[in-house]
Amino acid sequence: MPDFFERLNYSFGNEDWRTEQQALNIQPQDTVLCITASGDRPLHLLLNECKKLIAVDANPIQNYLLSLKCAAMQAFEFSDYLDFLEGCMENRSSDYLHALLPYMDEDAAHFWMHQPSLLDKGVLFQGHIERIFRHVSRLFRCLRPKKIKRLFEFTNLEEQKTFLRTEWDTTFLRKLFIFALNPIFPRIFFNDPGLFAHVDSTIQVGAYIYDRMLQCLQGCLASENAFVSLMFQGALKKEFYPPYLTATGTESIKPRLNKIKIKTENVISYLKKVPDRTFDAFSLSDIASYMSKQSFDELMQAVYRTAKPGARFCIRQFSSNHQVPIHLRPYFQRDVNLEKKLEGEDGFFVYRFFVGEIFVPANEKAQRVNCLKSGELQAVAS
Repeated sequence: MPDFFERLNYSFGNEDWRTEQQALNIQPQDTVLCITASGDRPLHLLLNECKKLIAVDANPIQNYLLSLKCAAMQAFEFSDYLDFLEGCMENRSSDYLHALLPYMDEDAAHFWMHQPSLLDKGVLFQGHIERIFRHVSRLFRCLRPKKIKRLFEFTNLEEQKTFLRTEWDTTFLRKLFIFALNPIFPRIFFNDPGLFAHVDSTIQVGAYIYDRMLQCLQGCLASENAFVSLMFQGALKKEFYPPYLTATGTESIKPRLNKIKIKTENVISYLKKVPDRTFDAFSLSDIASYMSKQSFDELMQAVYRTAKPGARFCIRQFSSNHQVPIHLRPYFQRDVNLEKKLEGEDGFFVYRFFVGEIFVPANEKAQRVNCLKSGELQAVAS
């Protein structure tokens, strides 16, 4: 099985774009740092005008996907853009790649020229995680065909809630989630370190996801939730596509694509090269789940150093439970009320959040001098 950083892991996106909209409130003068992943996140951040957006990912293939999506949006009219990503062009999608090459860098163009099958199948759902969702959804439909069909037929939330309580929520289904997400199976089938590498010992992943799913479905219809649809149907109806896959969304995003700068590098390594006080906003996805505590602390140190006063941050955590280092907590001013709100509203319901603003003391230089004298430089983030 290819290494996690040598394959296309995510192609559709497993995060709710509305969360970053609320948490980061991007402004026209902002310089933004984000993690690339499927490319959905940086594209959705462009729904708001910004000065510059740096998309960073240690996996070059994820960056090639972002480059492909940007190129397709630039080269095609909306209907062809969507058909290309879905593999629904009149001819094979790979036959149209030549039209995109002028919009891509050499490495991305070279990669996609050697991946015709990914394009022809519809790259939108060819990520490793998306393909596993297809297999998982088939298993669920074999085990509970009638109940899954009914779950997606509801148009009334109260009726759906009654169904969940009286027919859907069973001991069998709960145990199935716990069994399927036992640490052994994600290691074998998902090979995604975010699912098992740094799991908080207090979290039983299967039970956690099951309970959060039930909680989410108390407030939204299953048919309108992307994550639930992927989990049980292996696909998503077009009417519930995120903005970068809609005509209205692309109208806003397309003129701003020149704001994106793509960097293939570990985000900590990248930030270490960046001057102090560079960024106004940080969209850091769920990278905490892929990091040891030491690496997470190092990331927070780098974020603090490169943040402008009042910079906003949005960090998701799924399986990990890292905390902001004690010496940095006075500077990471978390909005606990907003965190709880986002946790309850996020359509991809597995995440917990760190959101808020970064406080930079006015006497920062003096504090650095004092800390140098006391041997505690880290206390103000070097």
